[in-house]
Amino acid sequence: MRSVAYDLEFREQSRRIRDWGAGLLVLAALLWGWCAVLLLTSHSVETPPGALAVLGLSVPVSLVGAALFTTGLVSRRMSAHGQAMRDLDRLADERTRPSAL
Repeated sequence: MRSVAYDLEFREQSRRIRDWGAGLLVLAALLWGWCAVLLLTSHSVETPPGALAVLGLSVPVSLVGAALFTTGLVSRRMSAHGQAMRDLDRLADERTRPSAL
């Protein structure tokens, strides 16, 4: 596999990881909203631990979402940085190489 194809595949995988993280963060935000609704509205005495369960579920979802989003974003940025460094090295090599007439 050529390095360009590998880099494009790596960036696509990083994008998918970032998107999964964003989706989990949205899910965590919905759980926080649901918890707020449960806390602010009156509900029966039989379901007091419902808000705490929703809040407890949102914590690992948000942690995993933040980790995946950050990993995908940083991986993509590092790939772009590596490509920029390779391009700069190539340009520097072309300038120092004597031109053949």
